[in-house]
Amino acid sequence: MEIDIYKIIPIVFSSIAIAISIISIYFTRQNLKKQLRLGKLEEVLEILSFLDSHYKGLFLLFKDMEEKVEVLANRKEPPKNLQALAKYKESFIKMIDYDTLIRKVSRLNVLSKAYLPNNKNLKNKVLTIADVYFAMYTYVNFDGKLRTKSAYTVIPKPAEMQALVVEINDQIIFEMKLGYKHTRNRDYYKYYKNHFQKDLSNAILLERKRLEKERSASGNSL
Repeated sequence: MEIDIYKIIPIVFSSIAIAISIISIYFTRQNLKKQLRLGKLEEVLEILSFLDSHYKGLFLLFKDMEEKVEVLANRKEPPKNLQALAKYKESFIKMIDYDTLIRKVSRLNVLSKAYLPNNKNLKNKVLTIADVYFAMYTYVNFDGKLRTKSAYTVIPKPAEMQALVVEINDQIIFEMKLGYKHTRNRDYYKYYKNHFQKDLSNAILLERKRLEKERSASGNSL
């Protein structure tokens, strides 16, 4: 039985085209999943940055509220800073209202559970930060009347929280496989003190050279 090669060739090419399409669809789906996860990890970093930027203010309020609750519980003389505490609390709550905090913490919980691995306790760290932050905020927001504080006896100092967030950022960036580590605040300031003015001067010099070159080229063309 003779094989008609002219009939086989289209079948072969069709099969190859189908195989290529299947492979292309597979890699496209994988790439979409990767891009989706990258977007979610970026959102985790964004929320952590938001919480960390307000943590020092929350920590100070929390400590003042602890003192206030202790004074009232022991019927001691009220501290002199009660009025200042009330004003500071009011301004802080205006910056981060309760609904905003709920949205941020809830979103952080969902994203962490769905997209973070628990290598080196990464997932647990983020979830714990979310819980501690929420407990501190509700304690302050409700004037120490809610017992959320009792479940969390370890309250990080601002420097400790910042160090933990930096470590988490590095771990998440590693998960993103982009190869860049988080830059710490002290590195920003070190750069500002030692290199910022030099870089400004270089940038201005380059801009002047560019403008002079453009003017020179414009003059020659006339």
